Amino acid sequence: MKKIEFVEIRRLNASSGLKESTVVKTTKEIKELYKKLNDSKYSRSTPIPVLENENEFFLVLKPRMKTLKNGDIEVEKIESDGSTLWVTYKEVENDEYKENKQLNPILIIKILNKPQKIKLNLIH
Repeated sequence: MKKIEFVEIRRLNASSGLKESTVVKTTKEIKELYKKLNDSKYSRSTPIPVLENENEFFLVLKPRMKTLKNGDIEVEKIESDGSTLWVTYKEVENDEYKENKQLNPILIIKILNKPQKIKLNLIH
């Protein structure tokens, strides 16, 4: 397994029709995603990140929470076996999400390796 470097781009909590993991490969796709996630109660939108070369992509994670109903997620590591990207994460407490009874953590990260498949691995 090869360790994959990643950078957290955005963390939010929003109800959306996203899958557990989504690969975003183009600037057009990230713009559409940000439009969908935009919260109208804020006057300014969040800056939209850009892909700087053809090897980069965004990975959008929205796993179902299994142990912490109003928790958040934290990616421990990302590894690749060539064709599959293995994302190891854990559920963590988030006081803001708990206080506001938010149920849908979303994490957007930038990765420098295009996968064929993505597998999420929850650790406790």
